[in-house]
Amino acid sequence: MPPTPRDDSLSDLDPLLATADIEQSPWHGDAYQPNRDLLRELLAVPIHAGHAQQSGRIAKALDAWIAHELRRGGFPRDAVSPRLRQPRMLPSEVAPLEQQIQTLVELIQTEETAGRQVQPRRVRDAVMRLPRLLPGHADANVLGRFYVKQVDVLVSAWQRGPDVLVSSKTMLSSYLKNKNNRYEEAVGEATNLRERYPMAGMGYAYLVRSNVYAEGGAYAFIRNLLVRLRKPDGAFDATMLLVADWDDETRTLNAVEDPAEDLSASRFFADLLNAVMNNTPVDIHQELRLRKQGEPEGGLPPTPDDVAPDEVL
Repeated sequence: MPPTPRDDSLSDLDPLLATADIEQSPWHGDAYQPNRDLLRELLAVPIHAGHAQQSGRIAKALDAWIAHELRRGGFPRDAVSPRLRQPRMLPSEVAPLEQQIQTLVELIQTEETAGRQVQPRRVRDAVMRLPRLLPGHADANVLGRFYVKQVDVLVSAWQRGPDVLVSSKTMLSSYLKNKNNRYEEAVGEATNLRERYPMAGMGYAYLVRSNVYAEGGAYAFIRNLLVRLRKPDGAFDATMLLVADWDDETRTLNAVEDPAEDLSASRFFADLLNAVMNNTPVDIHQELRLRKQGEPEGGLPPTPDDVAPDEVL
């Protein structure tokens, strides 16, 4: 039998992500237009299931949406973590090997279904275990200057290291009570990552509930925090604030809004992708450039030679 999949908090979101388009450019001139409908659909899944903040499911839905938008921006499908399948974090250079293994597994299953002999049992069992042996993880952990940090959304390559580092936070109540802890956490995280990866595009995304407005001064504080965390005052290239409104009794998500234009989802992804393009030479991340700017006169320069395995099946 095939190996049992690992427990995965993102699996409930996979059907929505599988049908979401990542081929069309999200750019309209210099404006980035995120798929807000998909964000609402993804957040509605854990909210309707009654998951509390402590479960981490709402935060995972936000992570999945940010990763989807980075794919829309032009990053390769398997270069963005969390990925669209398990393991959720895997070096992008290993993805072709993973695909070949999966193709072999499917071939074996087809042959066995048809009643044809394909492999001795011990060889078959070893092959079926191969996907579990890939060097992937459920989380993306990167070494900062001071400590190893779990990054919520990551784009990284073997040759370059991290290109995108995004931290996402959800806070659904007690905003003022925890404000100092969150500020210290954000500043420490920014310093830890920025000093080791000065050229990476770094983002900080924050999701709160609409009850933030009922806690006097909480919204103003969070908004100010996120503006100050962004360059030129802070270390992050992009920061975003989203406010979700839902009914606890019906578990119905009513809306997800950008309450501040300077912290909108549109600006967040534009700032993040522009930072990556500005910090890398023009022969790197060419799909990002093509989706925003189109084909330049004379075309783009050749890409560096990447080692890619030949097709074996």
